Amino acid sequence: MASPPTNPIELEGKKISYFKKICLASEIHLREDNIRLNFDGYEETIEDYKSLKEQDLSKAWELTKELNAWSEYFSDIANLIQKKYLDSETEKLEQQSLKSIEHSEKVVSAGDRHANTSRDVINARKKRNILKSLYDELVSKTKFLERAYYHCKSTCEWANRVKTSYTNVKGDDY
Repeated sequence: MASPPTNPIELEGKKISYFKKICLASEIHLREDNIRLNFDGYEETIEDYKSLKEQDLSKAWELTKELNAWSEYFSDIANLIQKKYLDSETEKLEQQSLKSIEHSEKVVSAGDRHANTSRDVINARKKRNILKSLYDELVSKTKFLERAYYHCKSTCEWANRVKTSYTNVKGDDY
């Protein structure tokens, strides 16, 4: 069975994932609020999940706990990034309005065209765009982690049903 590439991007001679690329691109904006992303162990958990065999009940059980914890972590970070993203949208609008008024107080369209060429406005848009991308990626990863959690939970439940269905209820030996 073919799997998608794990690290399809090359950066400074190293192979990285799309997610890592978005995290690196947003790092400068997150530092403004002393936000440090730490995903140590995440890739190992995902690799464990990818290699899970349906008979490996103890691994599935351990993964339910890990996936649930990662899901909560990603959700917490997503909420924090969403706040920063929404604030950056406000900053962008402020920059755009200031540049527009600065150029032309009376003709809005002329002011808007000028604002759209302003380096400050362009940088504010780029900041908003990368934070939005990071937020969307965190939400997507949270959904994946939730689905993976339920898959592992179902594997455990299935294994327990199979195990108990072969157990003699009356205690008689056949």
